[in-house]
Formats: sequence, C-alpha cells, structure tokens
Amino acid sequence: MNTQIQEQLSALYQRHQALWETTFNTLPETEFDNEWLSPCQVGEACDGMINWQPVPRQEKVDFSNIESALEVTLHPSIEALFCGFYSDHIACEYEGHPIELIQIWNEQDFSLFQENMIAHFMMQKRLKKPASMFIASCSDEMQIISILNETGQVQLETLGKKQEAILAESLTDFLSRLTPVIKDQ
Repeated sequence: MNTQIQEQLSALYQRHQALWETTFNTLPETEFDNEWLSPCQVGEACDGMINWQPVPRQEKVDFSNIESALEVTLHPSIEALFCGFYSDHIACEYEGHPIELIQIWNEQDFSLFQENMIAHFMMQKRLKKPASMFIASCSDEMQIISILNETGQVQLETLGKKQEAILAESLTDFLSRLTPVIKDQ
C-alpha cells in the first residue's frame, strides 16, 4: 500500500482530531446508530452522539474482486485511500470549497462502497467516459471529486458530463491540501 498516501491520510486525521479537540475539547463525534457500529467508536453514546477516531484495519483487504468483475486494474491510490483505515467521512475545504472525503465506517459500509464502485464504473463505461473513482462529495450535488483510474490524478467531475478540472496530480498532493472543518450537525 502506498506509504505516502497513508502518511497524508494519517496527517489529515490528526488535523481533523486536533480541530475537534481545540474547538470542543473532545474527539470528533457523529450520530450514534445502534445498527451501524464501527471499530472507530470510542466510549459510550451520549445524547444520540458517539465519539470516534480513525483506526487502522487489522485485516488486509483490497479490491481484487472489483478488478476481476470489471476486468480492470484499479489505480493503487484508490486502494490506499479506502483499504487501510476505518473512519467517518471527513468534512474539509479544498481551496475554500466545502467537500466531504469519503471513508469506510465498518465492514457493511465497505461492502456497500464496493457495490457503488461497480455501478459507478459501469455507468462511466456506458457513457464512454474515462474510468474514475469518486472520493469526495461537493456542496453541488451534481459534482464529485474523483481519481482518474489511468493516471491517479484527482479531478472535479460533474456527474454525467465531462471532467471539469484537474485538482491535483496525485492523491498525496490532494490530501495534503485539505483543511478539516467541523460540519454543522
């Protein structure tokens, strides 16, 4: 797995946690759902909220099943982003624009994410678009941030249309430029 991506992702987690600790004197929190538990959860739920922090996955996982089903080789940065940790999504700003970096909360979430990956790749193939994998949502629901599968570049993409712009030459560069924010609960 790509060490530079893992280091930048860990640094982002640390910046996010430091923001929460400075602002609220606590770990990040999210809504508690008794049927959507995660290894990230810390302590007991209180007033419908639970504290959490990212944790490394203990078991090695990959997307070889997706690659086999779609007959494609995924860019290694996609696996590095989604297969190393459990975490809640991270609210951030990229050059002043609000985004939410997609992360994997638990094993059920990982399975759902893989189903969405397959659907996304199949739609792109049908639309004759270059293969990419979504990694973040934007305030405009029709836009996403994705990794171009062929090059590993991070792009802004409007769903169903052509690429808008290259945001970063690599996921490492993109992650280093994210500023965590606290999303309104």
